[in-house]
Amino acid sequence: MKKRFYLGVLLLVLAAVAVTAVLMLGKKVEVEATSKVMVNHPYMIHFSQSLDEASLENGEIYITNSAGEKVDVTMKLINNNQTLAVLNKVSGKYTVHVEKSAFKDISTNTEKQEINFEVVDEIKHIASKEDLQNFFLNAVNKERRNFATGGEKAEATSRESMTAADSSSPSADGGSDHSTTNNQVEGIEEGDIVVTDGKFIYNTVDTSIIITDARDSKNLKQVGKITLDQYSYAMQLMIHENMLIVIKDQWVENKSTQQPYMDGYSLTTAAFYSIEDPTNPTLIREVGQDGYMSGVRKYNDVLYMVTNKTPNYWILYDTPVEDVELRPYIYDSTKEGKIAPMEIDQLTILPGATEPNYTIISAIDLNNFQNQKVETKGYLGGSSSLYMSQNALYLTANRYEMPSTLELDMGIEVEPSEEVSTTDDVSTSIARDMMIIAPTSTNTDIFKFSIDGTKIAFTASTSIEGTILNQFSMDEYNGHFRVAVTEGQTWGTEPTSKNHLFVFNEQLEKVGEVADLAKGEKIYSARFMGDKAYIVTFKEVDPLFVIDLANPKSPKVLGELKIPGFSNYLHPLDENHLIGIGYDTKTVIDSYTKQPITMTGGMKVSLFDITDFSNPKEQDTAIIGGRGTYSEMQYNHKVLFRNAEYSYFGFPVSLYNEKGEYEIQYQGSGAVIYEITAENGIELKGNLITPPANGEQYENWETLVQRMIYINDTLYTVSRNEVKSYDLQTFNVLGSVKLK
Repeated sequence: MKKRFYLGVLLLVLAAVAVTAVLMLGKKVEVEATSKVMVNHPYMIHFSQSLDEASLENGEIYITNSAGEKVDVTMKLINNNQTLAVLNKVSGKYTVHVEKSAFKDISTNTEKQEINFEVVDEIKHIASKEDLQNFFLNAVNKERRNFATGGEKAEATSRESMTAADSSSPSADGGSDHSTTNNQVEGIEEGDIVVTDGKFIYNTVDTSIIITDARDSKNLKQVGKITLDQYSYAMQLMIHENMLIVIKDQWVENKSTQQPYMDGYSLTTAAFYSIEDPTNPTLIREVGQDGYMSGVRKYNDVLYMVTNKTPNYWILYDTPVEDVELRPYIYDSTKEGKIAPMEIDQLTILPGATEPNYTIISAIDLNNFQNQKVETKGYLGGSSSLYMSQNALYLTANRYEMPSTLELDMGIEVEPSEEVSTTDDVSTSIARDMMIIAPTSTNTDIFKFSIDGTKIAFTASTSIEGTILNQFSMDEYNGHFRVAVTEGQTWGTEPTSKNHLFVFNEQLEKVGEVADLAKGEKIYSARFMGDKAYIVTFKEVDPLFVIDLANPKSPKVLGELKIPGFSNYLHPLDENHLIGIGYDTKTVIDSYTKQPITMTGGMKVSLFDITDFSNPKEQDTAIIGGRGTYSEMQYNHKVLFRNAEYSYFGFPVSLYNEKGEYEIQYQGSGAVIYEITAENGIELKGNLITPPANGEQYENWETLVQRMIYINDTLYTVSRNEVKSYDLQTFNVLGSVKLK
């Protein structure tokens, strides 16, 4: 027993000595940064320890050029003073000098840091396969370091911060004799799961495309069906003249022995079918590219496809790099139907890219395209949202700043896995290895690519603090790019969120901003209309902000409206009126906590009068159902039915009502159509809701209305198993056909 006692005391003493040594000596400062950045794009350096706020003014941080001379550049500390942003407008090679005294907490292990980097005028293509391998080896080595330290280090990147028609104008609401997709930008087709050429209706159902003859609205017929293979899933449809374009997610088995570690290829493929005879569609050509679809667009007879791909780089942990193919793959049925890796000269590293994934962009000329080459380029650096104007393609990528070493050691923003008990030292250690690390902040990188037919070229990038909601948060107008973002978090007892609108020139240099809107709230929807922007934020009420962008260098808030509820989507009715679609809300006292909480009620359609920009008004509203009511319209703008002749707007909906304090009860599903005018407000015209069958507690996925379209004076509802036709004025049923 005495031996055990003395041994225990000895272990405690050794542990105390070790802890004291760590506290006195401190941890070595670790630095992460990339080696190159473009002119006018901030170079970001992340340190594992915070820098002193006064270090910039005191000259403890400075920059020298290749001749060793100090240069005057713009520098800023962000991310709790752990990230240094350096903006240099002159190309060349530079060194960042960070004196030991610049750090906030100085220990014996703290050393002066010197970081070399290069400012370049343009990005370069990858020169060799070895360059590509080194990029992914660096990613593997970084992950190894992060894993070994419990995920201590934050990732650093080197990105921060055209005259056209009004790109925010929605596509025509029905100037033709049949429906079109509700595209964000007029003339730029986005595709959808249901399309029509005015005679036939084409809709996707899993691995099939169903073709319905709608020329006789009282005698609908299924006349054709395109059946894809079992590993393909139809995602989008487009019609181009006498051709149907099917965008599909496709899995292709790997039959090659050269990459045995790969089970297969996950491709986004465009299949082109001749529909000169819709009853017998004929496959003309297929082209595919590696990765999952980020977006597709069709403009001026050119199809653009954007995908994201993360290669199997983790195999480098235990496989020689020369045996691993890290290039993304492409496929063209006109080239012997083989899947092949892209050529090295087709690949480029975006400025400051460190993430081990690709953004792949293809441009396909649809004029006599059987013999046209597909232009495909791959960029190292991922993307999420996509916005396209007539002049450029804009891609965004989220960049997460993770907690620092000190924060992790102190347990800040770190939660152990719920499946792991933390009642003793051993399990606590295990829990730390399995912890979930919440990011301290999220920024957004923006990449701009010029487009000229099939020619695609990277032209600029920037980074902004905060996140972008969706594609409607971005817009290009008269040579300026405008973007709305939410910075910070809305959750917790002390939310840190605030909202901004930034304006950039053609080089993505910021020229104007409106900052710190609606603190504690986040953006729920945005819409740009010419030189005005409309932004909806929400936490307990719905402020609608009207922002004047006539002077890009000095944007300003003109007016604000606060009402219950919020809009998830904004749609222009005319230059003086705006339609909002979202939810009604109410504040109630929770029976358990006795605290006020904000709860959503039924869906809400609002008509906003913005004639007086300084005093916007909610002119009219319509509430649909109660709590639990929902529609795909809440997150997918393509669902919106529009008919300009009758000023109709509608969408599919599933109805629910409250049942007690927390439960809900199913009331039926179908679609609703409103006539919305400035003179008469919102009037329900078509109620196509089918009540639930006996004992039916939830909607039936097969019978749910997915889209509504019109051809001449006939309305069609399309579900997975049926197409129905209605008179567009009386809404009486005319006919139907079961799909199979």
